[in-house]
Amino acid sequence: MPTLGELLPFLIPIVIIQLVLLVVALLDLFKEERRVRWFGKPVWALIIFFVNIVGPLVYFFLGREDV
Repeated sequence: MPTLGELLPFLIPIVIIQLVLLVVALLDLFKEERRVRWFGKPVWALIIFFVNIVGPLVYFFLGREDV
């Protein structure tokens, strides 16, 4: 069983990618001119925040309406 020290070089990039996706998706979501599909902005915010890496990707590919 690998130790945390052995896994850290693999975990740090994943955590950084997750945080960047989260911040960029939330900033985009709450732009005043941004329109979304299917759900309201509060629901998309919950999806982005709680569904880790997949949530922001689903928002970017399916949730945004092009203005």
